[in-house]
Amino acid sequence: MTMLEHHLKASNETQAQFASRIGVRQGTVSKLMRGLVTPSLKLAQKIERVTNGAVPVSSWVEPVPSETLDAQSSQPAAKAAQPQEHPHVPDLQSSGSEAI
Repeated sequence: MTMLEHHLKASNETQAQFASRIGVRQGTVSKLMRGLVTPSLKLAQKIERVTNGAVPVSSWVEPVPSETLDAQSSQPAAKAAQPQEHPHVPDLQSSGSEAI
């Protein structure tokens, strides 16, 4: 169970109600709860704010295994890590359509 799912159950708030409070559609909240998408930093901050810290920004970040950190620290500085594609939720929708 995600922290968001736990918060919504504990607060008896529906996905639609929560979606309205953070400015996204109910389907987006469903995808966030199922881990299908990751919120943008701005949206994660808004979620943290409206949940009074019950769902912190850090809850959306997967910890990096220590082996990965050790391997990265032994690489030369000139060889930077390549960015990875990651689905995200747009900050706030300015139009009637929502892109994921």
